[in-house]
Amino acid sequence: MIKTLKLLIRKSLEKYYLRKIFMLEAYHFFKLLVKYNASINTDRDIAKMQYTLLRENHTIEKGLSMRNPRKGFGQKKVLNLLIRLDKYVTLYYNKDKEFVDYLLSTIHYYITYTKQTGVDISDIELKFNTLLNRLDNHTYKNIVSGIKPETKEHILSECNKNFESLLYSRHSLRYFENTLLTKEVLEKALSLAQQTPSACNRQGWKTHIFQGENSHKLIEWQGGCHGFEDQVNTSILVTTDLRAFLFYEVHQAYVDGGLYAMNLINALHSLGIGTIPLSVAFGYDKLDNLSQFDIPRNEIPIVIIGAGYILDNFNVAVSSRKKY
Repeated sequence: MIKTLKLLIRKSLEKYYLRKIFMLEAYHFFKLLVKYNASINTDRDIAKMQYTLLRENHTIEKGLSMRNPRKGFGQKKVLNLLIRLDKYVTLYYNKDKEFVDYLLSTIHYYITYTKQTGVDISDIELKFNTLLNRLDNHTYKNIVSGIKPETKEHILSECNKNFESLLYSRHSLRYFENTLLTKEVLEKALSLAQQTPSACNRQGWKTHIFQGENSHKLIEWQGGCHGFEDQVNTSILVTTDLRAFLFYEVHQAYVDGGLYAMNLINALHSLGIGTIPLSVAFGYDKLDNLSQFDIPRNEIPIVIIGAGYILDNFNVAVSSRKKY
């Protein structure tokens, strides 16, 4: 009787201790979020402002890289980007002048492209030129931005040449052939990605493959693919099983899952398959709706990988990178 009572007390204390640790971990992360998350006091911090400007800039390149960009798309977004860029010049231009090069180049590309389609965007052009005058006609045209043409022949010739060529030849594609990926190519990619390192070799990642209409529904749920939802006929939701990790490894699921997802993207690319990673960094209320796709609650979503066979000719966003 005494031994049973002691065992119950010990288990109760262990549970109390673990709950206390979880609460402390959650509180510590909460404090980091409140201080450093880009949604809070965004323009009071140069790094936060730069990250969010890059995010807004990419939406323009993304629109340009669609199969059939909507005529005159993105005008409101470009105007808002110019307003924020003007504010950046006021606050931080003297601290980091080179940062504006990529954004100015993208907006210039957008203006040139949109005018060629016959759309009047004189208000955007005026605001852009006014900003340039503020910068003394800052030189930015040596920066490549916008979109560039690519071919299937080039991708297939480069993706398996060496590791460097594998990385430099991969792009995020927003349209593919209409043919579904075969079971064989998917299994080969999954087998290659299985070589991903993980904490203590636990391999806690999971994959959920959707094709056809089911893929379209998942992409529509994701919500960031307006204009090309129906182009993604195969999508892979990468998750990580929370049961693989202990109380002091609360973020390891995202680390292991992220490593696996990148390896899966590269594995697909090495097989000549086009991909686009799609974020699932959403709030808990939206993530709860993943249950409609039969995703267990013990699995946290890492990324959706849209995949498909590459067309002979297509456009990709330049997505200029920092040096390192």
